Order: sequence, then C-alpha cells, then structure tokens
Amino acid sequence: MTMPLSAIAPDLFTATSTRRFLGGVVLPVCMTAVRLPDGTVTLISPLPMDDALAAEVAALGPVGALVGPSLLHHLSLGPARERFPQAALLGAPGLAIKRPDLAFDGEVSEGGPWGDALTPLPVAGAPRLNEVVFHHRASRTLIVTDLVFNIAQPANRRTGMVLRMMGTRGRFARSREWAVLIRDRAAFRASVDRILEHPFERVIMAHGDVFEDDAHSALARALGRA
Repeated sequence: MTMPLSAIAPDLFTATSTRRFLGGVVLPVCMTAVRLPDGTVTLISPLPMDDALAAEVAALGPVGALVGPSLLHHLSLGPARERFPQAALLGAPGLAIKRPDLAFDGEVSEGGPWGDALTPLPVAGAPRLNEVVFHHRASRTLIVTDLVFNIAQPANRRTGMVLRMMGTRGRFARSREWAVLIRDRAAFRASVDRILEHPFERVIMAHGDVFEDDAHSALARALGRA
C-alpha cells in the first residue's frame, strides 16, 4: 500500500510504500516529488500509484520529469509514464540499456533540465548501481537512493536480521554491501566529496525515514569522509 504525499519542506514532498524481497524481507520505499520554480514537478523513484496518489501529484503541478535514479530503482517508471505521458523519462547511466522496453528521453548525469534548482550528482565507482543523488537547493535537501539507509523500525524479524547484517538496523548508515559494489574507490570518494561540497540540512532516502540530525556531518561519517 502506498501512502499519501507528505510535505517535507516548501515544494518538496514524499510518498512511501513497501517492497517485499525474497526471504520475507520488507523494506520501505520512498518517492520524492519536487516542485520546481517553473511550477513543474519532478518525481524521483516513482512508486506504484493509485488514482488518489496520482491526483495528489497532479495537484502539485504538471509532471515534467520522471526519474529512475539508479539501476535498481526503475520498476514503476512504465506505469508512471502511462499516468503522466507528457513527462520526460530520465534514467541513471545505463538504465536505458537495462530497460529497452521503456522509451527514455535522456540520461541523468551532471547538468540536466533543472538549472540550479535541482542538481544531479552521479555516484561513480559502483557500476552495478550507477546511482545519481540530487541536491535540492531551495530546501537544502539531499535526495539519495541506496547510498544510505535510515530504517528505525524493521517491518519484521527477518528484515531486522538482514539490516543488522548490513550494519543499517536502527541507524543512519551505509550498507556493508557497498564494500562489494564499489569497484573504483578513488572515483567513489571523489563523488562523495563532490556531494559533500553542497549545503544540505536533511537527507531523503529511498529506504528509511527522512534524516535531519546534523545531516551533513552524519552523511560524511556514514560515507567515511569525516
């Protein structure tokens, strides 16, 4: 079940759902909606939408872009495109190759159609993910996908066990899985340093609660750059 939109800051909203994985693991999944100065809305990691949520999104303004921010977060892009056919479909590097069934309009890299209102920041060095995070300048918010987790209350015992193994149970942290995912550590560190150059006071992530407790310093520690 997908929850209604929640206002996080002016022109910044989230909606959450859950996804069940093999073995009974259940994780929260978050979509972020950003209303830009031109009045259009960008959806990052679109979720499955019923009519009620689609109406809430449409009430924010015309949807201008749908973003698949990594090679793992793309399952609802097709249905979202059906809901909002006028929106540009943008994917992380390599996603158009992974999903040839979708007609992408472009690749998310540095730059993009948002000017300085929403800045995409690619995370290099982990080609199985090719995650792109976003800095929302007006609200001083960083929007990430799998770079960090912040799941305070696991959905069930199995989920709690897996999160503990990954080092993310009940805490704002990077999963230990990144030790395997990172193939070019120098490129990854350079990307993280570039992200940390941006001023932000909160982190929205795909899996977990919004984090606002000295978020910039906490992210630097979580990513080994403090």
